[in-house]
Amino acid sequence: MKSPTITGTSSAIYVSEMAYEKQLTKKSTYYANIIIWTVIFLYPLLGILDYVYAYPIYQELFLTKIIIVLLIYAVYDISLRLGKSADPALHTTILLISINVSIICNIVPFDIAPIFFMVFASLSMLFNLVVFWNPVNSFGHFFATLIFMAIGYHLLNTVSVETYITQGAGLFIIIFFFSCFIPMARYDIIRRNTLNNLRLKNTTTQLNLLHDELVEKNQQVELSNSRLTGLVMQQDSFMAFVREDILSFVSSINLSANAIRNSEYEHQNLHHIETINQNILRLQQLAELFPNDHSALSSDVVVSLKKVDLFASAQAVVNCMVNDFGYPHINFNIDPHKKWPMVQLDQLYTEQILFNLFANCFKFCNKNELIDCRMRESNNKLHLIINCILPGIEADRVVNEWESAVPTVQSLNQGLGPGFYIAKLLAEKMGGELIYHKSQTHSCYVLAFNQ
Repeated sequence: MKSPTITGTSSAIYVSEMAYEKQLTKKSTYYANIIIWTVIFLYPLLGILDYVYAYPIYQELFLTKIIIVLLIYAVYDISLRLGKSADPALHTTILLISINVSIICNIVPFDIAPIFFMVFASLSMLFNLVVFWNPVNSFGHFFATLIFMAIGYHLLNTVSVETYITQGAGLFIIIFFFSCFIPMARYDIIRRNTLNNLRLKNTTTQLNLLHDELVEKNQQVELSNSRLTGLVMQQDSFMAFVREDILSFVSSINLSANAIRNSEYEHQNLHHIETINQNILRLQQLAELFPNDHSALSSDVVVSLKKVDLFASAQAVVNCMVNDFGYPHINFNIDPHKKWPMVQLDQLYTEQILFNLFANCFKFCNKNELIDCRMRESNNKLHLIINCILPGIEADRVVNEWESAVPTVQSLNQGLGPGFYIAKLLAEKMGGELIYHKSQTHSCYVLAFNQ
């Protein structure tokens, strides 16, 4: 038997054969316990019918029922002690009841035989309504019961076959036979439900593991973002202090230079020259404080690269921001028939970059501006271009301006927040680049990765 699996998903939901068979055994044992204990407690009560309708022999019939119950319990107890399934106890139960039918229904008077046939027909129906086993077993016991009834009829009964059938045997046979089809439906339904429950349990386990993994990654991203944001803020504060110091030094140098220019005495010129040299030395020392690379800013970020569909990620981020956060509609001018290549990226940090960029767009653009997003391949790189365009400007006309434009200091100071710096550092960490350009008609973010 092959192990049941579900296919067609990113990772198949696997159910081991051992776990599946174990669950089926538990189901079979559960329903077998219901049947066996019901027979143990209910079957002796049928002695009341023996007392009412077969008084002359009711003691023998009641003793027979007690013996049957004890035999059933003995087989059941032995199966439990040996750690076996409850099937032997089930077979014993229905077999002994069938033998009892073949005896009682052939020795009771003609006028009360239909009552006993109806009772045993009800027992067979109840048995097949509850039992969970291969339906072949039910049909096997049905034919075995027919054999026992035929033997009992030829040994104990004197009426004709027609009379025997009309006095209840025919109705018993019909009810028993058609009740054997009930386990056939139950068998398939319970097996299918058991498999689906195991699949659901395994799916839930996988989802819980995925949720825990996502929570852990989100915590890592939040921690990295907080560190990066702190570094960016520290960098901005540091640059502001450095700017003030440099302006102060430049002012001092200018004063010294003007003093030299207006001085008439050589020894005074030497003093001013020494002052200038000292200021220049301090500027050199100050310049050494500037970092010469960005490695320190992103050293705590660890990426896990795999094939990522950049376009699909951008669509997912936009749908999330539009549907869940109520942001304005974004116009995607992307050829739906073109299959864009996959690039080696970290899925989590890629989505973080896209969230930061689109958040910048919504924050720094006017509400009536068009946000145009499109993809392009150029120089073995895949570009994601996000343009915030003023009304009345065609998107196709400005989409490529960022390539030839030289951004000014004024343009770089607009539309950029900590989110942009974080996105830029993460893009560089994954071997890509993030470019920002602003003109009078639009602002543009370009995210580029090597193919």
